[in-house]
Amino acid sequence: MARLKQGINGPGQGRVGNVIMYEMYGKTYLRSRPNRYKDKKSEKQLAQRQRLKLAQNLVRYLNHLVRITMKDISTGRSTYHTAVSLNLKEAIEGNYPDQYINPQKVILSKGDLTTPDSVSLKKTDDGIHLEWSTENQRNGSNHPSDNLIWCMKDLESFDHADYQITTIKRHQGKALLPTPLSHKPVELWIMFRSADEMMISDTKWVGTVG
Repeated sequence: MARLKQGINGPGQGRVGNVIMYEMYGKTYLRSRPNRYKDKKSEKQLAQRQRLKLAQNLVRYLNHLVRITMKDISTGRSTYHTAVSLNLKEAIEGNYPDQYINPQKVILSKGDLTTPDSVSLKKTDDGIHLEWSTENQRNGSNHPSDNLIWCMKDLESFDHADYQITTIKRHQGKALLPTPLSHKPVELWIMFRSADEMMISDTKWVGTVG
């Protein structure tokens, strides 16, 4: 609907049928509305759209987690956008239209602490038994009191994500995680954060829980 500010002879703005009325530099102009809009994209553009969508779906439901795990490297932008950008560059593989997220390259944290050299998981009726090596717990800035952070997510439908910032210590070398809420296979990643919450490790992929 068009609006006439000063009567029939005055300036106006809006749409009447297929005619669009608008003002520019104090004058009123009319132009026809296109019958349809064309949005043809090249394969390269479509591939980039798919990559961005995959990265956004990965970070979906993980906003609170990345606010904690990526706060130190998110300068001038949100932790969400930092996480999307990093995974857009590092974690997506394949050729359009069959691009996918490589769970081994997912980045949910980035820091100076190191992750264990070896990690294993076993699914039982009690939950997910997670074990890790402790031989490097005093390497560099690592400390036995570093706390475990874990995250599980389905990378097929992206419907659900589970994560927890625990008080389980690096020196304990094991943890019992809850059974995933998703009925589909999920990927499991871990990170460690210092007890004073000032330092964090990179992300380590543990495996697929199915």
